[in-house]
Amino acid sequence: MTTNDPQRLAAPPEALDDDPPIRTVMSSRLVGIVPTAPLTTALRLMIAGGVRHLPVVEDGQYGTLVSEVDLLQGIAAQHGPLGLAHLSVGDVARPAPTITEDARLSEAARRMRTANRDAVLVVRDEQLLGILTATDLIRAWAARAAPEHPPQG
Repeated sequence: MTTNDPQRLAAPPEALDDDPPIRTVMSSRLVGIVPTAPLTTALRLMIAGGVRHLPVVEDGQYGTLVSEVDLLQGIAAQHGPLGLAHLSVGDVARPAPTITEDARLSEAARRMRTANRDAVLVVRDEQLLGILTATDLIRAWAARAAPEHPPQG
């Protein structure tokens, strides 16, 4: 029986060690940007901050995210066949799925897949706490799958 109960676990109780809460993996070091910023500013900010995603924040509100791919597509579009267009971060940012810090990694993966995004914004009571990316998921699952005692040789 399937239920939409928000208290329902994303994994059976015996698998919870393999499906930890997002708070154990998410990055709480956020680098954000305003929607009016030029695309090149966002790209420079990503490089300086060592990040591939920027939450777009305006007046303390969030809801969209810009990724490297979004920026590169926007930069390419600026130099399109119709001439030079002037795009800002808000023009290329896309809606970002959100999730709570207590949700499980498997639920984050489902939300990313459903939204066709490679990151989710982590929130609590409408406060932005962090970000979880597909790379974070892969690292977390790879670390759990690694043998405790690697072969000697």
